[in-house]
Parts: sequence; structure tokens; C-alpha cells
Amino acid sequence: MPLTTTEKQHWRDRIGKRIDKKIAAITALEPGLFSRIESEARARSIQSLGIAELMAEQERVEQQQKSLESREDQLSRQLLSLLRGVPPDTIDSYAVSRSETEVNNAIKARQAIHDEELLREHELGRQIVQLRLERENLLDTVFLATSPVQVRTLWEKVSELLSDELSQLQRAAMQIQPPSE
Repeated sequence: MPLTTTEKQHWRDRIGKRIDKKIAAITALEPGLFSRIESEARARSIQSLGIAELMAEQERVEQQQKSLESREDQLSRQLLSLLRGVPPDTIDSYAVSRSETEVNNAIKARQAIHDEELLREHELGRQIVQLRLERENLLDTVFLATSPVQVRTLWEKVSELLSDELSQLQRAAMQIQPPSE
């Protein structure tokens, strides 16, 4: 008898917790890994966005406050100009007043990319990336394991069309005998 959606979600959550425990165990083998990766990913993000010098100068401007307020506005315009790909004189004062958030969002977005790059460069990091992908695809995997042949066949065809590989757990799910209809 096929599992209900609630039962599938229960099993997804249970398996997800087991994966989280394994990630924690791997992380414990090298406790400072994530701190180092986060720090290096941020540095790479700032560097790859091409704003390292402007960010450093912006910090100095903030320390000098009122006497350099006009310079701070100018730097904010330059940062936004670089991030948005527009001339500095098209950035309005309201955007300048909110530039810190936009710059930090751009750094965080780029940092996530470098975070994964750095994890993939490390043996334990590669295991964590693989486990995260399995966790991310867990609901699909549970549905595949409990779906009829037609759904499984369609899933394989879509994966072929998109040149996507099935995850390790998805390949295992495809080997499970489909439920009787």
C-alpha cells in the first residue's frame, strides 16, 4: 500500500535528521573548518566582486563620520554603480542611504558560491556537500521510492533531458520495487 504524503514527510524528516547527525559528526572531525571557510569565502567574495578597496575605504570613512560624510556617499554610489553596472550619477540619495544592505546582500550571495567551492576543495567538505544535496532532494527521493513505474520512468526521462544525474539515494530509490497498484 502506498505511503500517504504525511508518512512520506515523516520519513523525509527522519532521514534528514540522520543526515544532519552525520554532517555534525563529520564537522566534529575538524571543528574550525566552517569558520575558516566562511572567512575565506567572504574574502574571496569581496575580491571577486571587485570591491575590496572600496569596502576598506568605506570602513575608514565610517570611522571619520561627519567630516567625511560626503565621501561616504560617493563611495556608496561607486559600490552600487559597480554592483548594478550603472554610472554613479544614476544612483539616487535614497539608494545611497540603503547601500550597506545591498552591498552586504551581494557579498552574501557571492559568498555562498565560494563557500561551496571551498567545501568541494576539502575531502570532508565534499562529503558535506554530497549529504546536503541528498537532504535537499530527500522529498523527491521518498516520492520516487514510493511512486509507480510511470512516475519513475518520467523522472528518468526528465533527468536525461536536463542532463541531471540522479543522486545516490535517488538511484537506490529507483531500485526499490514500486508499490502495487
